[in-house]
Amino acid sequence: MAEIRFETGLVSYNLNGVCEVSFNPTDSAFVERLFHTFDTLDRKQDAYKAEIENVTDRRKIFDIARERDAEMRGMIDEALGAPVCDALFGGMNVYAMADGLPVWCNLMLAVMDEIDTSFAREQKRMNPRI
Repeated sequence: MAEIRFETGLVSYNLNGVCEVSFNPTDSAFVERLFHTFDTLDRKQDAYKAEIENVTDRRKIFDIARERDAEMRGMIDEALGAPVCDALFGGMNVYAMADGLPVWCNLMLAVMDEIDTSFAREQKRMNPRI
């Protein structure tokens, strides 16, 4: 049987040397899902801050943090289409800070930067026959 092969733009990325995720960084469906997830996570970050400000019992704060961590991990894994959070963050809460931002945000911004770079590169390579 004859076979047709063509480029889909699917790229595999190694994340911090601990796991892999594959996606086409110029796929509008993926980009939309990622940006929607980022916006949702950003709102949840604000809600988390507001929620723990009013709690005086440290145990309750830890309970809230654990619940929000699990929720955000699920959303990130779903957005990236792979279970990456356990490998990337281990037992660390995704609200933990690094380089002035929550670690969940660092991951999402790194992926968004790759999207921007890929779009710019592909625009330059745009084939004139299209």
